[in-house]
Amino acid sequence: MRYAILGSGSTANSYVFEHDDFAFVVDNGFSLKEFSNRAQKAGFDISKIKLIFLTHKHADHARGIEKLSKELKVPVVMSRGLLLSKSETKKIYRRVNVEPGKEYNCEKISFSVLPVSHDCEGSVNYSFNFNGYIFTVITDTGKILEGMEKHAINADILFIEANYCPQMLADGPYPLYLKKRIESPLGHLSNDDVVKFLSRIYNLMQKKNKMTYLCHLSDTNNCYEKLKEIVRVNMPDTFKYRICRKSELVEGIDLFAIEAKVACT
Repeated sequence: MRYAILGSGSTANSYVFEHDDFAFVVDNGFSLKEFSNRAQKAGFDISKIKLIFLTHKHADHARGIEKLSKELKVPVVMSRGLLLSKSETKKIYRRVNVEPGKEYNCEKISFSVLPVSHDCEGSVNYSFNFNGYIFTVITDTGKILEGMEKHAINADILFIEANYCPQMLADGPYPLYLKKRIESPLGHLSNDDVVKFLSRIYNLMQKKNKMTYLCHLSDTNNCYEKLKEIVRVNMPDTFKYRICRKSELVEGIDLFAIEAKVACT
């Protein structure tokens, strides 16, 4: 059971999961060549990929979806509300529509489709039950919605965006309209938003191998040090997390090893 964040941030985002002969991908903002290089570096066999899940159409999540789908001849799962032109539809191998708020069983995984609050039509997030482990991806949303909380609490592994530092955004070079868009309920989660949420639900996270990845840091409006400090001040020492630096390839923890360790204690 393996997973990795092939990269996250303002430029490109992608997550990959694999068990035995089955793998799937969530988003791909990389070129086909870069995706393949990163997957190979992390030890993944892309020929095992059977499904690609798309959260939304913004380029840093969708730029490489078409070529990856065509190259591997695998379908792309996306919200029915995500609009593609005829030419865009022809560029992917096959489209599979899903509905926000519903649960599905597909091949070797089951998954829930989570509504989000983002200014891109048809945006969704996902929570996967894969080989007995729950992986929840919460990204590109201006606020935490009720369904997200339930899935975050139940996850073995949580990926959640910490997009911007409010002070860096306020002092930064972006025009006012863009700053307002980012900090709006249809924008992104700030460091403060994420840590407040995690602090609130921390005691409800019962699973011993719980791990949280703080992802999608803005290239301009956030930095590792700012996020690390707010986590240090507000979260207990027992909180297990990893901050994913911009464009960093992060290989996942060994879930089986942790489970065995817990069983022996």
